[in-house]
Amino acid sequence: MKIRITGGKTLSGTVTPITNKNSIVAALPASILVKGKTIYKNVPKSTDVDKILDILRDIGAQINCDDYTNLVIDCSNINNWEIDSLESKKFRGSIIFVGPLLARFGKAKIPLPGGCVLGKRSIASHVDVLTECGVRVEYDSDSVMFTTAKHPDKVRVWQLEASVTATENFAMLAAGSIGSYELIDAACEPHVTEVLTLLKNMGAKVSGIGTNRILIEGSNSLVGATFVPGPDPIDIVGYIVSAALTKSKITIHDANVPDIVDGITRYLSKFNIGISKNGKDLIVDGTQKLKIDSKNSGVPIAGENLPKFSPRPWPGYPVDALPQIVALGCKLNGRILVQNWMYESGLEFSRELNAMGADIFICDPQKIIVSGPATLRNSEVFPPNVIQAVMAIFLLALSDPIETIINGAELLLRRYPNIIEDYQKLGAKIEVLEK
Repeated sequence: MKIRITGGKTLSGTVTPITNKNSIVAALPASILVKGKTIYKNVPKSTDVDKILDILRDIGAQINCDDYTNLVIDCSNINNWEIDSLESKKFRGSIIFVGPLLARFGKAKIPLPGGCVLGKRSIASHVDVLTECGVRVEYDSDSVMFTTAKHPDKVRVWQLEASVTATENFAMLAAGSIGSYELIDAACEPHVTEVLTLLKNMGAKVSGIGTNRILIEGSNSLVGATFVPGPDPIDIVGYIVSAALTKSKITIHDANVPDIVDGITRYLSKFNIGISKNGKDLIVDGTQKLKIDSKNSGVPIAGENLPKFSPRPWPGYPVDALPQIVALGCKLNGRILVQNWMYESGLEFSRELNAMGADIFICDPQKIIVSGPATLRNSEVFPPNVIQAVMAIFLLALSDPIETIINGAELLLRRYPNIIEDYQKLGAKIEVLEK
């Protein structure tokens, strides 16, 4: 898809963020653990969700998705532990099927995962955790076979990295297996918390939800439950940044969920963005000059008048929302050092921002210095195959009264199915040139 954004338009109105895509893509495969029906509320119609549902159908699940606000999955008759569809070979999210398939069948075979190009992104974290749970892993040229070699009564795993999807795979395997399972340095992002809560509602005994140490006593007779996802924090960040870049005031409806937004709003307020709460809503005032008080804000500094910004595992600032900080830095009055230590190629999209008129010095593949405020120019950009990289370009293009043509914009639909319409309703001028 190719789109054209004519920037410089003031945004106004109320918008509702999508529900958390990252929790949905793990919660949907959890239905495999139940020989019955699982109900999902308010499921976003993103392309990633469609791929997950297609994989579930391929292995025998019955799905009623006429209404995505009340999606029903019946896994009573699934009979296949091998994922081998063409779409799954392109989709990194297929790795999340391993845990529930192992719990139900003792076997799982998946294609070597594809997806966004962000560093190497191997499946090492999954292999590390699952082998500690008694799982044997075998590779061939284009797939990976997982087999439960033994059923330990008690498992204690100290995870080498706080991987979100490895934590979820561990949790789903544990929830559907007989035994006691403990994970140290578990990921504790909101989407992990939501998946663990679903497993608890299915009948697994889960403690430590929301912390980095979880304990699970599983069962091979889990029952159906209802899953209700919270708002997507990354979508909320996008709306806050869009208001700041366009000097606008907007309301983000149903976004005031303290355990999800309090950290990210505190980070973003350091840029002199006004963010207040009104009941269930966040009110964003982006009309003030973007700046960081290096002396009094408490923001870490890398040098004289050079604040620095790095992602951290939750409850730190999420790496998925780091590209939005780069876009924000392009209109900052001053400089900021941005470091992405998680992904080797996570800042490569900065070259496209420079093509738009930004002033970004690329120190190395994981570290940049952004100087602002930049004056943008008409441009056509070709972003890398990374959702949030495209999002950063999309947001920055809203700021100045120039035209930006973005190729590969369909990637945004993997996470934000209605992004064009939602921003158009706020007043952005966005045209689809090619579908």
